[in-house]
Amino acid sequence: MKPQQHAEQAAIILKDRAEKLGDYKPLYNNIAARVNLSLGNKIAPGKKITAADITKILVEMKLARIDCGKPDSDHVWDAANYLFLFGGLTDEK
Repeated sequence: MKPQQHAEQAAIILKDRAEKLGDYKPLYNNIAARVNLSLGNKIAPGKKITAADITKILVEMKLARIDCGKPDSDHVWDAANYLFLFGGLTDEK
């Protein structure tokens, strides 16, 4: 595929996602608010984000997509799987 074809395909996907997930501004503002609440104490100089924290961010992304977009079981299943991964990452410590 040539670079222009990649750009055209990306534009199609972006349009599809907008129809499915809604306007990107409210969605990403929703995700940002959730991540700030979830990781507030870790967003500081010298603090490190862990693998378990990343699973929480991905859960918040899926929950924001549920809030801002059309119903989609995929978001529910993905969020649940990210929580199971969180459990695996934290239970083994």
